[in-house]
Amino acid sequence: MKILCSLTTLIVASFFTSCASYQQSTREFRNSWDQGNEVEALANLEDAGKDIKPGHDEELLWNLEMSSVLRSNQLPEQADYHLGVSKTLVDENFGGGFIKPQQKGLGEYVGKFHDRNMLEIYRACRFLELGEASKVQAAFTELRFKREEARELNLKKIQDAESKAYQNKNLKYNQLVQSGEVKVQDFVNIELSNKYSEFYNPMGDYLRLVLKNRTNKNLDFGASESNLKQALGPRKKFLMTETLGNQDPVTYVFLETGSAPFRVEKKIRLPLALFFAGQPPGGVLYAPIAFPQLQYRTDFDDRFIVNNGITRAYLEELVDMDAVVSSEFKSDFPREMAKAMIQTALAVAAQVAIEVTTKDKQQESVAVALFATIAKVAAAEAFTQADERSWYSLPKRILVQRVKTPPKGVMRVSSTNGQKVTFRIDPKSKTNFVFLKSLRTNSPIKLLSNFTLDSAIALKDVEDADTYAINSTE
Repeated sequence: MKILCSLTTLIVASFFTSCASYQQSTREFRNSWDQGNEVEALANLEDAGKDIKPGHDEELLWNLEMSSVLRSNQLPEQADYHLGVSKTLVDENFGGGFIKPQQKGLGEYVGKFHDRNMLEIYRACRFLELGEASKVQAAFTELRFKREEARELNLKKIQDAESKAYQNKNLKYNQLVQSGEVKVQDFVNIELSNKYSEFYNPMGDYLRLVLKNRTNKNLDFGASESNLKQALGPRKKFLMTETLGNQDPVTYVFLETGSAPFRVEKKIRLPLALFFAGQPPGGVLYAPIAFPQLQYRTDFDDRFIVNNGITRAYLEELVDMDAVVSSEFKSDFPREMAKAMIQTALAVAAQVAIEVTTKDKQQESVAVALFATIAKVAAAEAFTQADERSWYSLPKRILVQRVKTPPKGVMRVSSTNGQKVTFRIDPKSKTNFVFLKSLRTNSPIKLLSNFTLDSAIALKDVEDADTYAINSTE
């Protein structure tokens, strides 16, 4: 009995100190974020990070989250710090994320490819604002070559995980894959996952194309316009008007809206005989298989109009982050399936060990039988965990429009739901960049940054609508 109680305590403790602890500690942050309260979300995230010290398994994830939440709270200098920490951690390690049998928990969070891609995009935009040309170049150079690297890393991870699954003599892994019992479409939106090619985010190519056309700096900003038109369609206004040599004063308005899909755990139960090689062992209560599943968020505004006092134009979709995340999720699913099966094999083995240890005593004592049952359930749950961790505060969509810079430098962006923001840009500049954010349906439109490519001076938004001096109607 003493041995059994110790075993039960160990298994239950290991379950509650695994990756679930991060999800629990950040629950208040995620609730505040979903309610559109960025200030409260930041306070809750800071509180959740008190136990995350250097070397913590979720150090990267927490710093990524902090960088975007601080950015949303219009605290760029603090966001810079966490972007820098995130970059250092990403450069140190790309692997990990696998269950650790000794700890019965998930491994270090090292980021998905879309995490690393958006990290470089945010860094590049910030360096543009600060006028640090060499760092801009470095960030975009990394973006240019990361996609092929991502394909190769993903293939290797799948091969490594499947190799471990095939080598496990207790698994009929190949038979399960061919059976079709586990369908990827139950875990991700397949239509969205096919929108872009694997590991592609159009924003990197678009920014490089704009910089190639607009900057006079001697920097390598080569970009594939054909890739953009293939991914976005040829009739986007902001692409049709983007030409080399046109130096009329223009302003690029970017707007992030909503939040990207996040991962949740979905457990299913399959007949043991379907995946367990040989005679199924006795004493096994059940064998859950844990997979991640994408949850898509629909609370966002998607129609915005930019008014430069001369013309009005809708912002158009540049990036559908739902599609970016879905595409990577689908590409990585074979690895998730192999991981899940290995975890289930460990759960079965743990239940068998408990049964062997307690079999004789179960016949003599109802209490021992009860504790054995509890221990088996705890073992099954502890060993089967899907990795639910994801960068929760990434935007759902990124919109853009390219418009002529008005002579008086005053512009307005409004949503069809009535939210609006007025800001001033430099009318003397050849190229202005404006970054805005709308978190939820009917959320205020926030000005995140506003700068020129030929000056590091950012101009403040116009808070008093009366200063919108250009006669226009909306």
